[in-house]
Amino acid sequence: WSGIVVNGVAPFLQVGGQQAVGPARAQVVYASGPLWAALLSLAVLGETIGPQGLLGGAAFLAAVLLAAGTPAPDPACEEEVCEV
Repeated sequence: WSGIVVNGVAPFLQVGGQQAVGPARAQVVYASGPLWAALLSLAVLGETIGPQGLLGGAAFLAAVLLAAGTPAPDPACEEEVCEV
């Protein structure tokens, strides 16, 4: 049963989600996997997060907020480097 879910359902949902939100936002979600794993282990298993873990999580969240606030590039730009 778990093989079907992991190897069949998850990739199907991943492709659908990636098409819905676009590759840049999808990458942020996929890159945040270790952060969510640490938070779930803290909440569910009662594990501790040390100072390095807190610093890393804060740095990741700051990067996500910085990336989320950046405007998307113009798709109609015909130059090699398109600044917004």
